[in-house]
Amino acid sequence: MQKKLVQSSLAISAAAALGLSGALVASPAMADKAPQKLDVQSEAHVQKALSGIEGVNAYGTDGGELSIGVAKKTDEIKKLEKQYQNIKVTEGIKELKPYAGNDLVGGAGYLVKAGESGGACSTGFSGWDGDGKPVVLTAGHCSKIINEQTNEFDGDTTVDQTEKPSISQANGGEGFQASGNGVIGKWGFTNFGGDLLEGADPDQWSEPSESDIDFAVINVDESKYNVKNGITDWSTADSDDLAKSTTEITEVGAHKDGEISKSGRTTGKTDGEVLPRSEYDFDYQNVGGRWVHGFGVTSPIDKPFSQPGDSGGGVYQGNTAVGVISGGGDLDANTSFTWVADLDHSLEESGTDFNLEKPGEETPEAPAAPKAEDQTIEPEGKIKGKAEAGAKVEVKWEAAEDAKGDETGTQAAENGSETVTADKDGNFSVEGPKAEGDYNFTATAIVDEQESKTTEFDVTVEKDESETPAPVEREISIDPTEIAASDFVQEDKGVTITVKGFDEGEKVNLEVASGPEGVEGIELEETANENGAAAFSIYGTSAENPEAYLGKYDVEVAGANDTEDESALTGSFEVVADEDGSGGGTGGDDDGNNDDGDADGGAGDGNDDGNGDGGSDLPRTGAELTGLAAGAGLLLVGGTAVVLTMRRKNKN
Repeated sequence: MQKKLVQSSLAISAAAALGLSGALVASPAMADKAPQKLDVQSEAHVQKALSGIEGVNAYGTDGGELSIGVAKKTDEIKKLEKQYQNIKVTEGIKELKPYAGNDLVGGAGYLVKAGESGGACSTGFSGWDGDGKPVVLTAGHCSKIINEQTNEFDGDTTVDQTEKPSISQANGGEGFQASGNGVIGKWGFTNFGGDLLEGADPDQWSEPSESDIDFAVINVDESKYNVKNGITDWSTADSDDLAKSTTEITEVGAHKDGEISKSGRTTGKTDGEVLPRSEYDFDYQNVGGRWVHGFGVTSPIDKPFSQPGDSGGGVYQGNTAVGVISGGGDLDANTSFTWVADLDHSLEESGTDFNLEKPGEETPEAPAAPKAEDQTIEPEGKIKGKAEAGAKVEVKWEAAEDAKGDETGTQAAENGSETVTADKDGNFSVEGPKAEGDYNFTATAIVDEQESKTTEFDVTVEKDESETPAPVEREISIDPTEIAASDFVQEDKGVTITVKGFDEGEKVNLEVASGPEGVEGIELEETANENGAAAFSIYGTSAENPEAYLGKYDVEVAGANDTEDESALTGSFEVVADEDGSGGGTGGDDDGNNDDGDADGGAGDGNDDGNGDGGSDLPRTGAELTGLAAGAGLLLVGGTAVVLTMRRKNKN
């Protein structure tokens, strides 16, 4: 795995030892670098950039830019903005709360039981599954018992009866009274977002995923309810028959900019405006501490599009079902905001087979329309989309009016088509046009000679003029590789080990893999700076006996983010005797019996045999330095003081 970081010049500050009982302070100073361009086409790179960043409540990529929404810009967010030139940060984007729980009663009028208590949610759309069984679509969080303090799931709710329409809040009543028609049915598929985003360690948060949906299916009891197509406008609630006045729903599709409607048991039928991508450029919203895929809708603060209790309510444009209510709150003092779980996406990710008409036994079923977003590519780059696994996908394109080329030498844009097969995961791709410009694309899926509806999307072909920074290769530098013992015990000299090519903030571990007798088991840790570099300074502090450090030291350096393909960096240095052979210092007392009975800096008993074996081979901390013999040494490594029991040579 290559680390996508730009290496700049670095300066290692001098390490400072504070005596035998002190500690080393190493402060690498790195030069500033220009902002990088984040590769938003790589989800791994995007998630790596966002790793550890708190307060991101909305997220999306479009046009080569990563857009994130935050309640307030923290120092971390400001630093991220400076680090990458194509990150757009929008303030004032709050975490939304799901309409669920004892007082979040949502939906088109049905009750749920949650232990001794309960609540209500709204039905979204009624229809049939692939086997012709009646189902109702709604919000996934209505199926969960959510702990109000931790946002954790405390279990699943149980589907109960429909709510009596005449006394629902949408009709001016207090609501929560059962219709008496019996239990609707049981939960089928349910899902509310991904893993919980809250917690002490943001690195443990889940990455946004296409499967983070707020969606559920109720398998309806046919003996008690007869599902019908349509969505109520609540004008006949007094009669307790909402089916008397409905809007027919003829298809499920993607939402479009403009006016949008919803029906739910708290606010009835309401209207709002879809937030366009130019104003709210996000695919995911933090709803109750979990990512939910969807889109935003606004309305005046005094005419909210949704309120607690509308969860799961059907959202539609004309005769097209486009979503179910997920969560909401106030965008500002004048605007109410609602997050809608997009229905076409939820159906695809859940694998739900949903029909607005009861399927006949001999009626062939058309495949779902392919899914393809607007995208920007380089000339002859890949155009990507999703369809039913194994489907033949016919992709056609034609140049937009302003991309036909001219007589000044500009290459003319060409129309074209290609048919490809979606892989086992439903992914398909075609090579895009060579000429730069804007193109109108269509994609149609074909399965068992049945054609899907056609999906339209736009593609812009343009050259990437920005220079991609070269990846930084991992390197280790040891200076010097050979050092005289008399120099090794001087704090302004010693050995400096510098590494680069790691991730910013990554924990970098240095281990003395082997060395002179008594040097073993030494592991030290530093944090890579913004340029992916770290430094360790090593020198001895027993100037009275430098010969204790003589020998070769082998070191290994690895990072906490290393993959299986990455090997530890290795190197070595050697402490050698001075040219006069003295080692640069005095030999000290060589009989193994110093004043306090310690032969080598360890806890001795005064009965050593003169070979210095009375001490331990384990490193000790600076707090245990009192009474060390002259032959013992303190080795300081990268900001961490480590005491080594050094065995002196027997000169007898």
